[in-house]
Amino acid sequence: MNDPFGLDAAQTPADRRERIRANITMQMLKGFGIAGSVVFGPILFIYLLIGIGTLLPPESKEAVDPTPDSFVSNSPEPQVMDDGS
Repeated sequence: MNDPFGLDAAQTPADRRERIRANITMQMLKGFGIAGSVVFGPILFIYLLIGIGTLLPPESKEAVDPTPDSFVSNSPEPQVMDDGS
């Protein structure tokens, strides 16, 4: 009967240990690659955007803001209630 982990009963204990170490090592390297891509992926993406920005002509950086009033709030100022004390 075949073991799903590749650890057949016909193997010697030394072969089984070697196979287990190889499986564990591959899983650790795979996790290292995934963690590295999660950590360094966004950093590389930001540097890519910075690099593209440096290739743009200077006139594109001097353009007028297309939404100059976007930071202005239309809601009334909050009123502070005085409790009379």
